[in-house]
Amino acid sequence: MHTSTEQTGSHPPIPSGRQRRPPVIVLVCVAIIVIILLGGSLVGLLESRNSASGKKVKAVATPTVAPSPTWIPTAVTPPAESFFYDTFVNNSHGWSLASNDGYYRILVNNTLILANTNPDTPLIESVPANTNLDDYLVSVDFTVNRGDTHDSVGLYVRGDSTLSHDYRVDMNGNGTFDVAKEWLDPSKVQPAQTTMLVPPTHASELKPAGQQNTLSVIMLGPTITVVLNNVALKTVNDSSYTNGQVALFARHGSSSSGVNVFFSRVEIDRLASPFATPTPTPSPTPPLTPTTGQP
Repeated sequence: MHTSTEQTGSHPPIPSGRQRRPPVIVLVCVAIIVIILLGGSLVGLLESRNSASGKKVKAVATPTVAPSPTWIPTAVTPPAESFFYDTFVNNSHGWSLASNDGYYRILVNNTLILANTNPDTPLIESVPANTNLDDYLVSVDFTVNRGDTHDSVGLYVRGDSTLSHDYRVDMNGNGTFDVAKEWLDPSKVQPAQTTMLVPPTHASELKPAGQQNTLSVIMLGPTITVVLNNVALKTVNDSSYTNGQVALFARHGSSSSGVNVFFSRVEIDRLASPFATPTPTPSPTPPLTPTTGQP
């Protein structure tokens, strides 16, 4: 009878003091995990130290504040012969743009707009030339945007500081023009007086509302010449006023809801007075003839 514990086909038992060695791939994976954990710990430690010392590891972009744009008036090149010139690109000349009580002065889109809703009154805009003018040609481009036959637009020329004494050139809504001399009597008690130098006269050259007109007035000595759209309408003589200011105006009559005029150009050219004493031009000195030393 056999007492052996061996069994046919069975594996021998594993000794209790020895363990099977793990595969190599398991060891490699464990090593990689340990490295990753240690790396993360080191990064966290560095970030905590940098944070404690006030330093930032990651750079933060600082936004750049764009400077506010500076407005620079657009330069307007005037014609060579002009004393004053404006096409209303901006208000570099300093036009009065005060508006109140039915009088409106607006500068927009290269246009000076005069709008008047007060019946039987003119809205006046003085040309900011800052000097009294004597002999000159003043020319304006204007378009009546709204108005009727009783409204008018035009120019004051050779006016005093309050336009109590002046010449007034009217372009009327009924297709006529006129030239008036305005004045006060010496006492200045009575209202301003008006003497018609040219009574209302039909002008076929005057374009209707919505179309641009060019009005020119030539002041030369005692003569006043009115030119409309390059056609001379009338020349009249009056020696009462020899110099003064220029002003634009839009007059509201008595029947419309108001007059509205667009001015797109104002030009003043100085003219030489026909009565001025000419300045003599010195004769050129003749060139010296070189000598050769021969008698």
